[in-house]
Amino acid sequence: MIKTSMIRSDKAVSEILGMVMLISIMMLVIGGILLAGVPMIESGKSRARMEVAANSFLSMQNDIEEVVRGPIWIKDPSTETNINRLGPSRETEFELMGGMLKVLPNRTNISEKSKTLNITNNKNLTIIIPPGSITYMADQERIVYENGAVIRKYERGAPMMLSNPLISIYKIDYNNITISIHAISLNGTLSSVGGDGKAWIETRLVSYNQTIQPNSTTPNANNTYINITSAYPEAWTAFFDEKLQGAGLKKSPKWNATGYNISGTRPLEIGIYGNWNFGNKNDILLSLYESRLDVKVR
Repeated sequence: MIKTSMIRSDKAVSEILGMVMLISIMMLVIGGILLAGVPMIESGKSRARMEVAANSFLSMQNDIEEVVRGPIWIKDPSTETNINRLGPSRETEFELMGGMLKVLPNRTNISEKSKTLNITNNKNLTIIIPPGSITYMADQERIVYENGAVIRKYERGAPMMLSNPLISIYKIDYNNITISIHAISLNGTLSSVGGDGKAWIETRLVSYNQTIQPNSTTPNANNTYINITSAYPEAWTAFFDEKLQGAGLKKSPKWNATGYNISGTRPLEIGIYGNWNFGNKNDILLSLYESRLDVKVR
């Protein structure tokens, strides 16, 4: 009778365990890439896209300012008899990168209301700036050209102004300040374009108006109110806080004798009361301009 015996060996078991551990490590690495790496890559792509869009908007803002600040007309356009005469223009290129470019024109001109008070030469002036914007949208972020300013709205947090509008506020002496406002109004029709290609925005000057003539020596306003209809009032509040405090004014209650007050959202009202508190005399040298642009996107 022949006897046989089984020999025990753990060699095959160790190889199987090694393979299982290797596969497990590979799955953990791939899972980590999917959970952390891919979102980081997508986030980086989104940031790069918005940086490109922001640079395009800053370029467009510069193009518009060249149009409205340069030698605009040989003659006053309001007296021109040739209705086909065209003003200077610029064309700005945009990379869409999967986003959407939208033009929201305004329908009315900037307006100014003045009210003469009982005290001689004392005026309350209200400046109403209508809404109008050019917006690039991608995911939950926005880059906006609005009333001459470039604003960025992140997915989270308050919007911030990347570049200031054509509004200057500065102190002349102990009592008087200068406020110069050059409002940019957008003509055209509601339009948008989106996709992965390129788009172009043409901006052409159609009219220019000095609504309130500048005066370098005599203040022409007492209480001045600026009404801005904006989807981003936080950015405008931060801008006016910086400018007005830089001119030596302090926040104060509404209709106070001196200082300034910012209230509301749509419209945002900026009340400027100046520094002079003796007899409520004029202490603001105010000038107001408006350029209307015909905007086309393609």
